[in-house]
Amino acid sequence: MNKYTDFIYKFKKLLIVIFIIFSLFSVAGIFRLKFNTDFALFSTNESVYEERINDLEEVFGSLNQIVIVVEHQEFNQQVISDLHEIQTTFTGIDHVLSVTGVAPDQIMFTGTLTDIETLDPVYVEAYYESFGEFSPLVVDTDTYYSIFNVFIDEDFTKTNLHELEDELDIYDYQSYISGDKYNQTKIVDYILQILLVLPPLALLVILLIFRWQIGALKPTLLSVLPAGIGSLWTLGIIGWLGNEVSILTAVVPIFIIVIGSADGLHFMSHFQDSKIEGYDHKTALNKTLKIVGIPMIVTTLTSMAGFLSLLSMNTDSIKDLSIFSALGILLAGVATWYVLPLILSNNINVVPKNIKPKKLDFSKSLRKLWGYPSVIIVLLIITVSLIMQPYINHEFNMLMIYKESTVVAQNAEKIGEVNGGSIPIYVYVELDQSPVTIEAMNEINLLANDLNSLDEVNKVVNPYALLSIVYNMNNAGLIPNDMVLNMVYTNIATDENSTIHSLISTDDHMVRLLVFPNDLDNQTLKIIEDEAGSSNPDAVVTGVQYLMRDLNVNIADMQINSILLALGIVLLMMIVTLKNIKVAVASLIPIVVTVGALYGFLGITGISLNITTVIIFSITIGVGIDYAVHFSSVYRHYLKEGNSRKEAVDKAYNNSSRPIIANALGISLGLSALMFSPLNIHFNVSALMWISMIVSVVVTLTLLPTIFRIDKKKK
Repeated sequence: MNKYTDFIYKFKKLLIVIFIIFSLFSVAGIFRLKFNTDFALFSTNESVYEERINDLEEVFGSLNQIVIVVEHQEFNQQVISDLHEIQTTFTGIDHVLSVTGVAPDQIMFTGTLTDIETLDPVYVEAYYESFGEFSPLVVDTDTYYSIFNVFIDEDFTKTNLHELEDELDIYDYQSYISGDKYNQTKIVDYILQILLVLPPLALLVILLIFRWQIGALKPTLLSVLPAGIGSLWTLGIIGWLGNEVSILTAVVPIFIIVIGSADGLHFMSHFQDSKIEGYDHKTALNKTLKIVGIPMIVTTLTSMAGFLSLLSMNTDSIKDLSIFSALGILLAGVATWYVLPLILSNNINVVPKNIKPKKLDFSKSLRKLWGYPSVIIVLLIITVSLIMQPYINHEFNMLMIYKESTVVAQNAEKIGEVNGGSIPIYVYVELDQSPVTIEAMNEINLLANDLNSLDEVNKVVNPYALLSIVYNMNNAGLIPNDMVLNMVYTNIATDENSTIHSLISTDDHMVRLLVFPNDLDNQTLKIIEDEAGSSNPDAVVTGVQYLMRDLNVNIADMQINSILLALGIVLLMMIVTLKNIKVAVASLIPIVVTVGALYGFLGITGISLNITTVIIFSITIGVGIDYAVHFSSVYRHYLKEGNSRKEAVDKAYNNSSRPIIANALGISLGLSALMFSPLNIHFNVSALMWISMIVSVVVTLTLLPTIFRIDKKKK
């Protein structure tokens, strides 16, 4: 370590210049960041359902659409005029392909297309009533709901969405917006909120916790500085590489700040102790690096290993989070070794003026749990986990991403009530003959009726039902033959904005049904898919939620592989670092118990095991093991100095317990910033991290001392 500190002192100016250049380069990279809002990131790679969506889009074009419901208490001439203006404005917005709604330019009146604003509202209401489930006007007691379906292309952006919202804001009507693309586009607002608000909030919490532990502001700022620098450098690299930030990777800076601050805390705590003992700055640096240098390297590597174990999961979004989080932890570790000694070489005073004993010392309370109480605690955790493990929930869908207080969740609920659902799934059939035949109509009607008969289905949008409605406006009974069916279809298809074009393709002989389920549960989706296949062997089911269901089904097995990989890597690192297999295996016990506790907590609370919560398991292994690493390393250090086992344990506990507790509190409280996220997935991550940190610290500081204090009675 002497050579390293000599190097820092010798090349101080050059190292400062390099640091400034790289930091400015990172700031420039941040302004190049792009966002990924596609819900396909919640799916496994090469999902068959994603291939089916692509097949549908080749036939019908973009499947993206936004559903807008406008609520009004009357349906008079003024309301119709307002709705017509809204629909006309929507049609003129960039990247809007077409709009179907209650107020087009013209509707049919006595066999002739007539301007809608010239018609009696009573006739217009009666006209739409005859369309049944296809009606864009829904009447519920004294309230009217006008429905607009806005079909958009892939280039539809947040700016275009704001144009829709601005148009609706002109009028005094209550409006609701929903749909896959809307939900995805709104994610941009939430990602910006997460990036701009939550990392600084997490940093502030960490500062307060570390200030309580260290006792002075200056060393507190220095302890979190490496984590902040690591976060800055990581975001800059992401920007320069051209990678996109998603709702998953948006939390990477928070992970880096909260987890990467651990090394800074341990470094500054030991450096401060050395200064209090009377050593000069250079000697204190050497002494600090001698005690915590290797443990800091190991904890950085174990934290990285926890994240990198997620690479075993077959989904690109998790892999991105894994790589960038691991990179950030590495950069925070490098900054601890590089920036802190560089700053402290300037003889900055980090010793508090008044050293006061901590009024709240958790380490004294935990010490009372050494021995049998620690064993009982571990057995209790394991027992509860085994009992609750079968009750773990595996449900996860796109609406579960948002908190109920968000406008996205509230809009989806309202539109679901009015429209029979806000997020449809697709059932399509590729026919052997033209879809505009009685035979094809009967085949699809049978499929639609079977799906409609399910308790799990609210409604099915069937294009042949629309053809029958139009036929019955001037006739009675069933469509008699292919010729009449063709006439009806041609009459509807002359309108380029007609819904029929998104449901029937005469060129590809394909028909698509929109099925609105009463929920998005895995079992519901399975029942619908099974019924479709049973009713018509050629029926194919897909949709965004099926992509997520694919991941829900496979997530448990993928997670087990990730956990085993992380445990294996961490154990290997512990053996190499501690050079003692028994101590390494013993140090792994707190993490195994913590993983079990997380399973039990999921079973008790009902929080689902999904793509976001599985992250915590790997983080727990990578971060929670840090406490065992620090405690075991310091224990081995004092053991080598000739102390007995009990003496080494006592000294190791006195030396490392408070920084460990402070770090765990810092991580838990720091990640509590995620509770202010508008997304449920981030709230759940925060809650799980609290359980993870509490259990890993309690078991580390009670069970490990109990194990290490056991004297060998026989050689």
